Parts: sequence; C-alpha cells; structure tokens
Amino acid sequence: MGYTKEVLEDVLQQLHPGDEVIGTARERRNEVLDTMAAFPGHLRGYASGSIAHRTANFDTDADCGAVLDRRSYPDLGPDGRGEGPKEIVEEARAFLRERLKPDHPDIKFRVTKRAIQVTYHEPLPDGKDPQVDLIVALTRKEAQGLWIPNTLADRWDPSHPECHTSLLTADPKTLRQKRARVIRLAKGENGEHDEKGLCSFNLEALALLYVEDGTGLAVALAEFFENGAADLERRLTPDPAEVSPPIKTLLPREAAAKRLRRAGELVREALDNDEHECLVRAALSQVFPSYVEDCESSEEEIKEVLKGGGGGFTTAGVVASAGSTQQRQRSTRAYGDGTDDSG
Repeated sequence: MGYTKEVLEDVLQQLHPGDEVIGTARERRNEVLDTMAAFPGHLRGYASGSIAHRTANFDTDADCGAVLDRRSYPDLGPDGRGEGPKEIVEEARAFLRERLKPDHPDIKFRVTKRAIQVTYHEPLPDGKDPQVDLIVALTRKEAQGLWIPNTLADRWDPSHPECHTSLLTADPKTLRQKRARVIRLAKGENGEHDEKGLCSFNLEALALLYVEDGTGLAVALAEFFENGAADLERRLTPDPAEVSPPIKTLLPREAAAKRLRRAGELVREALDNDEHECLVRAALSQVFPSYVEDCESSEEEIKEVLKGGGGGFTTAGVVASAGSTQQRQRSTRAYGDGTDDSG
C-alpha cells in the first residue's frame, strides 16, 4: 500500500463520528418512526440521508420520513384538492410532542422548510446530540416517488428519497462500501471551505454516476473529482431517481466544478508520488488541511526526493508547502474504523 491510501485512510478515521453517535442517531430515528406509525393515515416509514446511506461524517442528524396515504387525506396535495402541507405537518409535530415528551422532558420540535426537526437535548459524553429530521410525505397518484412538503411556500414538491437510499445501499457490497468512503472523503473536502460548493446529496448523486468497482480508494477518489468536475462543467447533476429537478449547487456551478477539478489534480499528484510520503502529504494537505499535516522534511531533503524522480511537483511548490510556518489545527474527533456498513 502506497502513502496516498494510507493518508486517506487516516482522514477517514478522523472524519468518522464514532459508533456511539451513529448508534444513538439510529435509535432516535427509529423511535420517531415507531411513534409516527400510529398517526392517522400512516402507510409506512423510511430512513434516508447520511445515516441510512452510511455516508455520515459529522452530519449525524438522522433523516427519515412518514408516508401518508393520500386517500386518507383527499384534500392534500396536487393529486387531491391542492391543500398545502402546513396544517398536516403541524398536526404531526403536535402528535410527536404529545407522545415523546413524557420520556424526554427536554425534547424540542421545530418545523423547517422540509421536515420536523426533533432535538432531544440529551447529549452524549462527547457532547454530540444527534437530531432527527422527519419528513411528512404523501403518496402520489400515478407517478413514482412521493410528495414532500415545502412549508415556506405551502406546497408539495416531488421527490423519491426511498429510491435514493435503495440506490446507495444496493449490492455489491464492495462497491457500496467504496462509494460510501469516497462520498465521505468528498464531503470532508467540501467542508474545508468557508462556503461549501455542493450539498451532500449532490456529492452522493455524482458518486452514483462515477464511482465504480475494480479500483482502489485513492484512484476512485481521483476519478470522482475529475469526472464530477467534468459533469458539473456542462450541467447541474440530475436526480438519480429521475423524479426531482436537477440538484442546485451552493456556489455557482462553474466555481463548484473548479474546486472539484483542483481536488482531483491534487489527488493525482499524490498518486504520482505514491512512494514518497512527504510529497503525498504536500498534495493531500491542500485537499484536507484540517486532517493532513504538512510534511516535516527539510528543504534539502525534499530536493533530494525530487532529484530522484519525485513526480509531478515543482520544487518550489513542495518546499513552500513543507516549510510553511502555519500550524494547521487537527480537530479532536471520535475515531471509528470508517467502514460502517450495518443497517
């Protein structure tokens, strides 16, 4: 194993939120879903988002949904008499509060644009306090997917979160696990910027398109960045379920693509110098500055590596990176093995 994979594995460990946090997020999600099963007209529940997709870093809010049978609510939605979601979402919030408050005195419920945000205010020993975001969804009459609420506009929008979860957790296991690890690394890079370029779902959708079986983690990450950049340069990323409109970028599309392109170049530089730890770290510390320490070699040591055929770096570039006096802060993280693949 070369140094590129070794460093990326270390980044994944640092990004991992910890088994206790993930387990607590799942328990709280399941409690909310089980409670909503008694809501009038309830048809089924589903899990979604990073916890269900096994792509969580520190985004440990557990997403889920309660699907209502539109036939029980003939006035609701575009397939009914056009009634918006505000009232039914508020009813669901009150329903959950009445049933969960006795066992969780500090629990709070807030309606957001899409969901009911459930905050337990029961922090774990490390201070983390996973929330649950529950979407009150409605079946559609003929088309695939669900109607999900936009409470700000009091309208229902089409989406297919159940399909997204099915795609991201499908076999083969080797591809599923590698894709999840690439997504977690991509989310880590995305979070290094003061302003993120893409939402997490956009990164997941690109990974469904461009992470394939048969390559190692480092090559898969480089290809994800390269192909993702090329895709964004020509279009917004389509919904993998082909139900919702294309996914909006958080930055202008061209700027988001440029970031991915640069990250891909740096991962390639690391791979080109895979046998030289100093050069690998010099490249990857620019992709993951919070998680990869700059090389500690001296200027003369780096020049000697480069004389021996050290790959795609310029001497000035590597020395500047290695000789930087800036001390990067590596966050204290809950460590896990980074390969969570339980249900």
